[in-house]
Amino acid sequence: MPAIITSKFRFHNAEQFKESFSESAATNYYLYIGRPSAFATGTTGGTDAAPPTPVDARKTEAFQWDDMMAAKKIDATGVTHAIPRRDLDISGSTIYDMYRPDYSASKTATSGATNLFDSSFYFMTSAYRVYKVLNNAVNGTAAAWSGTEGTPTSTSASPITAGNYTIKYMYTLSTTQVQNFLTPDFIPAPTAPESGIALADGRLDTIVVTNVGASSGVGSAADVVVYNVPIRGDGAGGLASVTIGGTTDSSNTGQVKSVAVTANGTGYTHATILAADIKEQYDIQISGTITWTTDPVFEVIIAPDGGHGSNPAKELGGHFCMMDVKLQQTETFDFSVVNDFRQLGIVRNPYQYGTTNPYTSTSARQTFAIKLASNSGSFTVDEKISQALATPTVSAITVSGSTLTVTTSAAHGFATGQMVTISGGTFGGGATTGHRGTHHITVTSTTQFTYTVGTQRTPTGTVTGTVTCVPKVPQGTVVEFDASNNILFYIQTPYTDQGTGSTGEKIPFSGNATITGAGSTATGVPDTSYSSSLNNTSFTAGYSNPEMQPDSGDIIYIENRKPISRASDQTEDIKLIVEF
Repeated sequence: MPAIITSKFRFHNAEQFKESFSESAATNYYLYIGRPSAFATGTTGGTDAAPPTPVDARKTEAFQWDDMMAAKKIDATGVTHAIPRRDLDISGSTIYDMYRPDYSASKTATSGATNLFDSSFYFMTSAYRVYKVLNNAVNGTAAAWSGTEGTPTSTSASPITAGNYTIKYMYTLSTTQVQNFLTPDFIPAPTAPESGIALADGRLDTIVVTNVGASSGVGSAADVVVYNVPIRGDGAGGLASVTIGGTTDSSNTGQVKSVAVTANGTGYTHATILAADIKEQYDIQISGTITWTTDPVFEVIIAPDGGHGSNPAKELGGHFCMMDVKLQQTETFDFSVVNDFRQLGIVRNPYQYGTTNPYTSTSARQTFAIKLASNSGSFTVDEKISQALATPTVSAITVSGSTLTVTTSAAHGFATGQMVTISGGTFGGGATTGHRGTHHITVTSTTQFTYTVGTQRTPTGTVTGTVTCVPKVPQGTVVEFDASNNILFYIQTPYTDQGTGSTGEKIPFSGNATITGAGSTATGVPDTSYSSSLNNTSFTAGYSNPEMQPDSGDIIYIENRKPISRASDQTEDIKLIVEF
């Protein structure tokens, strides 16, 4: 079945999105930055010079979290409707389109646009005043704007004539709007009218002649203006004047040359002018009688709901939402100012780390951090780091169902999620070697951890022989090294060339084993006795997790960019545009 989604639905979606920032149960949106390491063909694809196009996939979203460095909440005041920017061209070479809501493939705009919001029916002056073009015709033909830079200046509620056009003032950008939301490509647009500038709902302002018609009996040498021609439709009070060519105008004698609204009326949703009404008024007002051999045809342009100027964003195609976020220095130590970033995006309703509670703080640090007790040398940004964990001596393995418990003779120093490779030893019962292999572990004490195997591999009896336990090496990528406070900030990604093992596992750093930088050869020993906060980073036994729970909420926007460098004395003003 033929069907359409109307432009009002697009605006509704944009409006709902904007409102979600300030509702009583407001949605929490965060702008995040990430990807401190260069794009590489072998991993993410693309290069820094030509960043890859993001893919809408579950894996992509997970990788965004892995690469994430920090996030800042988007405030409701940092969101606005926006429209494509169209600056006034005073060169005389630009023909602006006129407001006409029924553009289509068979009724194109002067510019060739097939719908209203792709057409150039409005412009902004150098003084940041925005005007809508109600009529772009000169003597019935679309013409280029002919005004100067200093015009128009009117902020009148009524349409005005300027540059040979009929235009309607819409609004003026405030200083705040210019500073926060004006870009080379977009203009912020309000949803409320400026005081006193909105026109009445159903008011008529523009009529277009689509067929000039032909008549006989014109009794005047000069052009004849016929007044008080009623505008028919479902409204009331609309009147027009129609100019008919006189006998001295040989090429237009008896034809309609122009039409103008003389009384705007109210309440119209559709309207027309009848040839019979023009004849009637001609016969009343002018000496003589005309007869239409071909009826003229008119198109009465209906204003938007509420009238011109009632809702600038809706009238001018504000189905875009712009978000403005400024990153100022470290944002209370959550953002690094010594590393660059290549990714940014928006995450909706993330959780606090390790919980299902909404994260609501103003900003978030998304790196891991280690407080070092001592170090030798300085770690450098983007280098790989690794932690060579000690290999503990296994004193016993017990079995309960499919769960195996490993006891070590001394503290193992592992963390839950660690991967270890178990080898050696034999069980006397079934599945005698079913305990062997590489497993994710759950730490239950300083000298015990558990792991599970499939029921078909579950051993029974008692293990004999020597069992060895070799941990997988934790690896990561340095985001920042705070030498003053001996804090190492890092991320763990799934890219084998950027901080993980050959199979992509993210093994957690733990314990007090030495950490080594692959490029700098710097070393550091974690301070497992440190459980405190420093520079807005909270440590437990020397380690700190990100503030937002990875893979929580919804990532609704992803953008890859060329590297953006940060510094302590600069502010990044990031503007994101979403089109509905």
